[in-house]
Amino acid sequence: MKSKFYITTAIPYANADPHIGHALEFLYTDVMARYQRLLGKDVYFLTGTDEHGQKMLHTAKEAGQPVEEFASEKSAKYQLLADQWNISNNDFIRTTEERHVKSAQEFWKKSLASGDIYKKNYSGLYCVGCEAFKTEKDLADGKCPDHHIAPETVSEENYFFKLSKYQEPLEFLFANNPDFVYPEHRYKEMKNILKSGLEDVSISRNKEKLPWGVPVPEDDAQVMYVWFDALTNYITALGWESADDKLFQKYWPADAHVIGKEINRFHSLLWPAMLMSASVDLPKQIAVHGWITVNGQKMSKSIGNVIDPLELVEKYPLEAVRYFLMREIQFDNDGDYSQGKFLERYNADLANGIGNLTNRILVMIEKYCDSVIPATTTVDQSIIDFLTKEIIPNYNQAMNFWRFDRALESVWKFIGHCDQIISDKQPWAMAKAGKTDEVNDLLHHLCEALRHVAVMIWPIMPETSEKIFIQLGLEVSVELAKPLSQLQDWVELTVGNKIRKPEQLFPRLS
Repeated sequence: MKSKFYITTAIPYANADPHIGHALEFLYTDVMARYQRLLGKDVYFLTGTDEHGQKMLHTAKEAGQPVEEFASEKSAKYQLLADQWNISNNDFIRTTEERHVKSAQEFWKKSLASGDIYKKNYSGLYCVGCEAFKTEKDLADGKCPDHHIAPETVSEENYFFKLSKYQEPLEFLFANNPDFVYPEHRYKEMKNILKSGLEDVSISRNKEKLPWGVPVPEDDAQVMYVWFDALTNYITALGWESADDKLFQKYWPADAHVIGKEINRFHSLLWPAMLMSASVDLPKQIAVHGWITVNGQKMSKSIGNVIDPLELVEKYPLEAVRYFLMREIQFDNDGDYSQGKFLERYNADLANGIGNLTNRILVMIEKYCDSVIPATTTVDQSIIDFLTKEIIPNYNQAMNFWRFDRALESVWKFIGHCDQIISDKQPWAMAKAGKTDEVNDLLHHLCEALRHVAVMIWPIMPETSEKIFIQLGLEVSVELAKPLSQLQDWVELTVGNKIRKPEQLFPRLS
């Protein structure tokens, strides 16, 4: 039986169209999901949209639309994003779906039965943009530092969750699981918040003030606070506490929740406490990525530098965009996008790099071997050792630690190595001198090297990978059904294959 791997994105708050930051998170998650599939695991990949809360209601009113219609329209754009960016998710959960609402209410009941929910009058500062209560120390000059607006003073009777009850269990969790939050500096941030002490949190709103939310069980006057509703999507999508919970039994606990740094506290502190309250196993890891800036500036509507990811892949090839983001923006920190950087990477790494190498090898096979990949009489151990003892171990280590930029760096180091071999050995000169066996040996090794490149880039650039497989005369479905350990063995999978007519993978852009 295959080992399972359950991975999720944070579900984007669908009160606006998706931007490049949403696409980046989808892509990080997709790359890890595809890599785990290459490892031979049974992967389940969830994304979706968060559609309740005050911010959603306000935005819909401003747009002059019923909130249900507005939410559906925006959610459809995130589903389109996943489709257009070739994201390999198994499911897309909307928090307005009946399957989610019923399961979220069951979660409330479990926590209530644990004695962790109580009701009291409360007055606090509420930031609509964050959908969260703030303290004075959270503000900068009286304003939310993220949204630059003063929070509203909210006074009403709400239900509260006993987050403070889970102070010690969370301290124990962090002390014994240093990889629970990745990377390390995000783990330390959460550990420092724990040190300052946790307070109980409001988890409902008065329905008269906020009619748009999941109704609190057995209290028609209250709806759930959006975070207490939304966080449960990770288990409600699997059918937790429903008549059909086969997916939950099979895939939970999650192996990784992939989230942005701005919502780390909710996922790394509140969510584990909620799960403990409902007697549900905890996820294995919260993987926290940074933000993407544009031309060195934070994205902002007022600046006018917000990038529409759907428009971006209409302008440039999707595979090139996926490559750029994974090569240029390391998971554990912030990174920058600019058109200049993109074009530089495209022409240097894609057109002149993998595209040129693929074309050179296949054109020589066509010219010197009658378009059939030759067998070898002599094994070149140096290229095999370089690949199997340096490139592949570095690649796998980087992929396992979410450093897709370093994994690609290793692949391109190997591409450069292969290019150098061609330049040094000059197979055209060898052919002219009648050294047929030497040419066959060299081209055999280069074709097998190219197959390994196709395997390693598949999680990031699946369409390019598959094009290379096809041009080498291999069947994509057959190759990708094999575990990575087998695919990365140096074997003669390509010998005797009739190659396809060489085509440019990445024509230069200007």
